[in-house]
Amino acid sequence: MKPTPRMRKILLYLLFFSTLFGRDSYTYVYLLPFDNIQNDPAVEWIAAGLTDMVSQELNNNYGIRLKTKDDLEIIMNDRALMLKQPRGSRNLLVLGKYNRQLDNINVSIQIVDVATWEELGTRQITEVYTQIPSLNKAVGTVINQLISPYLPTPPVAKVSPFPTFSEPKVTNKRHPISVQSENVASNLDQQLADLEASMDILLGARQRKKENVRTVNSPKFKAGEWSMDFDVDEKVEDNPENAGNTRMLSSVLDQLLSNPYDVELQRPEFEFHEDDELYMTVRFPVVYKLKDKIIKDMLETLPYTGLEQNGSLTIFYFDKTSFNFPEKHVESIKSGTFRIVPIMRIFDQNRNTLIIVADTPESYWHSRTSDKVLYSPQHQFSPLIDFAVGGWSMQIAMETVEIQAIYEFILPVSEVESLSNVSLKFVNEDELKLYLDPIL
Repeated sequence: MKPTPRMRKILLYLLFFSTLFGRDSYTYVYLLPFDNIQNDPAVEWIAAGLTDMVSQELNNNYGIRLKTKDDLEIIMNDRALMLKQPRGSRNLLVLGKYNRQLDNINVSIQIVDVATWEELGTRQITEVYTQIPSLNKAVGTVINQLISPYLPTPPVAKVSPFPTFSEPKVTNKRHPISVQSENVASNLDQQLADLEASMDILLGARQRKKENVRTVNSPKFKAGEWSMDFDVDEKVEDNPENAGNTRMLSSVLDQLLSNPYDVELQRPEFEFHEDDELYMTVRFPVVYKLKDKIIKDMLETLPYTGLEQNGSLTIFYFDKTSFNFPEKHVESIKSGTFRIVPIMRIFDQNRNTLIIVADTPESYWHSRTSDKVLYSPQHQFSPLIDFAVGGWSMQIAMETVEIQAIYEFILPVSEVESLSNVSLKFVNEDELKLYLDPIL
């Protein structure tokens, strides 16, 4: 009996649907670049690192197919493509954004079902800016936890009812008499050597070795219990052999903790107002960056313990195997006295201060006002260097980027004509009040 055209159609449909429904289901994850919501150029490089870490974390899961922004646009333009996916598949969109607040990086993560636009979960992560590896790991772990409930179940491996058979390994065993003879000969040699040494000591030909017995911080065992004395105030002693490396580290830290920045004051820009000829807009462009020489010296001369580079971020690791940490630098890092704030002063022809700019994120200085000068608190500068120190190690994190700041004011034309000089100075945060109060 020959198959009719109708039967052929039915067979083709059956073959198509059996192929479609017989495939394993997948979870399609559309991973978009993380959004730098403040458009801060100093942390722009973090977006790529977070995306790469999430990709690596998700690739370890069964049934995940990673998709890009272009893939999302294709499926949004033709949602019927979802019907061609294996039965039971899910389409999830991962959205992430981050911003920097002082020394912290805040990351927000959202998981959305592409088919229904239903939010499936959100998380917030906060990590210290200098601990980028910890931030990457935390973001990858959180996204993995959010997506795990929507992953397909991996197939159960079939277990054979028959035991596995393997060839027994042939081992060459020595005869017990041979082993015992070797041990006896070895013990006799040791006993003869000890006897000769004892006779030499008795005859005065050899001195007994003095053993260094530690009485402090040595573990003791008595009646089934171990104990050890210790001193809370005891510190790790400096190693004299590290004196040369310590001098180089101290010289670099002197620069990093006091004056690490290069500043470029560019020529001010003046813009007339078409609607009001009595006022002008004045802009003072400033470029902040770390001194190139400092970074070069650290890379070429310091025998750092470890180095980590991620985009524009470079982290140097030092420990006490090669360095002794100078006490004054350790105290400065722990107390935060190295933190500085750029203060811009604009003078008239008689060196009278007309404008003060305090570039700081502190809310106290943004609430201050002045009747003496034009006071403008702003937040365009971010520290490009940070430190972390412990009992055994020290970390120095630096960003090799340029901060392009533009300080803008609207002034009467009569005052603009009297402007003649601009200066910028870094002031320690602890001394900021003492410096600004007399001027304001």
